[in-house]
Amino acid sequence: MATLHKSVLELKLVVDERASYCPMRATLALLGQKWVPRIVYELMRGKRRFNELACVVGGCNSRTLRDRLVGLEELGVIDRHVVAVTPPWVEYKLTEKGQKLGEVLRRLEEWARAYMAEPIL
Repeated sequence: MATLHKSVLELKLVVDERASYCPMRATLALLGQKWVPRIVYELMRGKRRFNELACVVGGCNSRTLRDRLVGLEELGVIDRHVVAVTPPWVEYKLTEKGQKLGEVLRRLEEWARAYMAEPIL
C-alpha cells in the first residue's frame, strides 16, 4: 500500500488478520468515512464547486468537507481543478476511478430501494 493512502485511511482498517493489505477492507474503510459516499454520489451528477458541494452534501462543516475532498483526490477518486479567473474558484469532478465507484453506489442504491424501502424503526 502506498504511503499516500496511509494518510487517508487508517492502517488498522485496511489490513486483514494476517496484517496483509485487503482491498475490500480498504474500500469499506473509505466508504465508511462520514460524507464520502454522499460526496461521490453528488459528484456523479457532474463537476461542482466547493460551496455547491457544501450545500448539496448538507451538514458537513467546511473543514471536514475539505479534508474528505483532499483524501479523495489523494486516492485518485476525484480531480481538483483551479479555475483561474478573478476571483478564482475550485471545481471538483470524479475521475474514471471515481465514476466506477459511483456505479457501485448506484447498484447499492438499487438494492436499497428494493430491500430497504420500508422504514426500519
